[in-house]
Amino acid sequence: MNSNLHSTTGNKYVKSLTITHTLLLLGLAGFAGISLFLNADKMNFAFDMQDTMLLVFPIIVISALSMVRIIPQKLIDSAKKEERLIKKLSKYQLAMMIKFILIEGPAMLGIIFFFLTNNAAFVAIAGVLIVFFFSLKPTKEKIESELELRGEERSRFRNGDQVIE
Repeated sequence: MNSNLHSTTGNKYVKSLTITHTLLLLGLAGFAGISLFLNADKMNFAFDMQDTMLLVFPIIVISALSMVRIIPQKLIDSAKKEERLIKKLSKYQLAMMIKFILIEGPAMLGIIFFFLTNNAAFVAIAGVLIVFFFSLKPTKEKIESELELRGEERSRFRNGDQVIE
């Protein structure tokens, strides 16, 4: 997507981010659904403190959620300082990809742990992460707000058919 970023419009930019988000979300939800279907008869729900994976997994999730608040925000803050709108959007895209990865990774890990152990606690936590991932869906309004687009930049971004430079 970044190679085409220099000939993009506001609509194409949002559509591209939205497609990426949707495909990642469908992959997670599909994998969770298949895992639940295949393990439905063997599933249990236990918080066994002797299970190392069950002790490590919440630490991974909390760490990822903390990083989701810090790392992408630093990139977004850096993007706000860029002079050219195209540079702002490029950095914002990178921030969103990092956000997506930081949520998708632990969610996928939770589904894998569920698949290996049949412990539904893992898929329950992954489910919460999937819902959070869903809330990250990019919209023009969110992008404008997070990048604090004003005036001419905002007009160029909102004009869906105008090439952004």
